[in-house]
Amino acid sequence: MRGPLGTDGRYPQMDTGSSFLRAVALTPDRPRMRTILTYFLSANPASAHHTDQTDLFSRGPWVTGRFTEAEIAADPHLRTTTVRG
Repeated sequence: MRGPLGTDGRYPQMDTGSSFLRAVALTPDRPRMRTILTYFLSANPASAHHTDQTDLFSRGPWVTGRFTEAEIAADPHLRTTTVRG
């Protein structure tokens, strides 16, 4: 990103460019994926997700994608919601 830093030492809010990156390797046992959302999930500055992905993207680590039931079930942040209509 180009341009001057804000008074807080960070670049101002980004609103253009790529927003989602994914790298996938098709291995014999299963796909392996790394992904990152380059911006934030929430436009609400009070939300914990307002800058979480942007901060992660700026540090460099990507998120490992989960494909199998075991990988999904092993996610410590897994939440299940049942929706009835």
